[in-house]
Amino acid sequence: MSMRISELSAASGVSLPTLKFYLREGLLQPGKAVARNQALYNEGHLRRLRLIRALTEVGKLSLREVKAVLDAVYEKVKAGTALS
Repeated sequence: MSMRISELSAASGVSLPTLKFYLREGLLQPGKAVARNQALYNEGHLRRLRLIRALTEVGKLSLREVKAVLDAVYEKVKAGTALS
């Protein structure tokens, strides 16, 4: 399922300015570019946003701490050593 940034915002409950901030800060990976100023996002982006929200709201982590957690988790996933 592909969605535009506005649809990602609606599905995740994260505002557009916050999504753009997360993109600038590297908390959220860019979507697939389909035009010069348009990208499509997928379920992976939505899952990552839900994790960011859980870490900040429930876990009370700072964005710096969230980025460190995300980097560690996704590095393990890329390496194929994620916890099962």
